[in-house]
Amino acid sequence: MKTALALALTSALLTLDVGAANQGWDGMKLYRYTNEHGVQVLDDTVPPRYVAGGYEVLTPSGRVLEVVEPELTGKQLAEKERREAQQAIDLQLLKRYNSVADIESARKRKLAIVQQDMAILRSNMSSLNRQIESEESAAARTQRNGGAVSPELLARIANLRKEVAVVSERLSLREKEALTINSEFDEAASRYQEIAGK
Repeated sequence: MKTALALALTSALLTLDVGAANQGWDGMKLYRYTNEHGVQVLDDTVPPRYVAGGYEVLTPSGRVLEVVEPELTGKQLAEKERREAQQAIDLQLLKRYNSVADIESARKRKLAIVQQDMAILRSNMSSLNRQIESEESAAARTQRNGGAVSPELLARIANLRKEVAVVSERLSLREKEALTINSEFDEAASRYQEIAGK
């Protein structure tokens, strides 16, 4: 008789609980958390020292209303942020390209612009070096003939050498840029294959 009554009461409580949940139930809540011994505890509050470890909010019948995840440690938080950043990069990659062939086409277009600029810079450098040779030959002839090289000629040579240094630096930057482009597109193609499988 007692067993039948207990079953009836349990059934009634469960029915009430489900009905209450459907009507936005705001009754008693229980909390399940793990203590320092690794034992799960069911209580009407969560002691502050266990909050960081996460807990579950339940109805008296045991239905889970909410799960509060454990707080992340510094290392876990950094890993989560890294994963989220990588997901954002991956999403952009998939939006920008439809295939590895698209990535290779974009690489060629970008490199073509840099290589064209490098060709112009090399041509400018050759032209400047020829001018320097010409001016230095003129200065050498003057000296061989016992004359003094004019300050204007020396200034022109010095200015041409400065121009060569500037062009050389720009060319060096463009060469580094080409290497960076190749490296970035290598990574993009590799990552695309990894996440898209094509």
